Order: sequence, then C-alpha cells, then structure tokens
Amino acid sequence: MGNSMNRWKVIMLCIVAGLLVVPVASAAEEYRVNSYTDDTLASAGNDYVVSPSTEDSADTEDSNISPLSTHISQGQTITHYVSLGSGINYLEVDLNWGDTSDSLTLSVSTPSGSNVGTYRDNSDGSVNGRIHLNIDPSQGYVAQGTWKFKVYGESVSGTEDYTFNVALH
Repeated sequence: MGNSMNRWKVIMLCIVAGLLVVPVASAAEEYRVNSYTDDTLASAGNDYVVSPSTEDSADTEDSNISPLSTHISQGQTITHYVSLGSGINYLEVDLNWGDTSDSLTLSVSTPSGSNVGTYRDNSDGSVNGRIHLNIDPSQGYVAQGTWKFKVYGESVSGTEDYTFNVALH
C-alpha cells in the first residue's frame, strides 16, 4: 500500500510540474509570433496593438486610401497592397461584406513580412459581415513601406462582394 501511495505522489508531482512549465512556453511562442526578432529589447517598439474600431472611416478627416470594391469566392485569396509613408499614428482597416451568412478572414502583414494577425467577423466585437479594426504601434509610428492585407473566402456561397479601405490617422 505504501509503495503505490509513493508512486501516486510522484505522478501528481510530475503533473503539477508539467502544468507550471506550459504557460512559460506559450508566452515565449506568442512573443515570437508578434515580434520582428527574438531580441526582446530591440523589438519591443515594433509590436502592434489591434483593437475594434469605433470610428467611421467614411466620416474621418484623415487620409483614406481609395476604397476598393471587388468580389471573392469560396477558398479564394485576394491580396491588397497598401504603401505607407512616414508619420502615420495608426491604421483603421475596414473590410465590409455585410452578409453574415458568408465568412471572410483578413490577414495583415507589415512591410518587413511580420504577421500582425488573422481576423474574422467577430474580431471587432460584433458579427455583422464586417472586420473593422485599428492597428496601433506600441511605440512611435506605423512602419512605412508596403503593407499586405490578404482577404480569404473562408466560407462563401457563390461569390461575395466586399469593400476594403484603409484610413491613415
């Protein structure tokens, strides 16, 4: 009886130790996904905070990239390139298709090729056939150069019309 009790204690100790190690590994992986380099101090200013936009890009006095209207089908990816100059505080990105029965995703990459993230209809806090987000640098200005925005037809019946716009603030 004592031998099986010791074995039980060793098993429980291993499980607890394993659970303590997992969050550390997850945090390290998350950092690598969201950073330009593995050097934490050098890349700290290169991260972006993505949040739901509460603005209406059509009503803003800031610069808008010309809205683009096109259509997409199931499994198709359409890539939009947006060239940015210097001195931009944040981006307001608006992908609007309006039909909640279809599902589109939006993947955003910086000029250096770093993946900011992939977003779905509910990423902005509501399911309304629209992905409307602000992309803010954690420090300084938005990176200048050519940004890549990939729209993917995740679940589309037939074809889906959409508009894509980036407002510069």
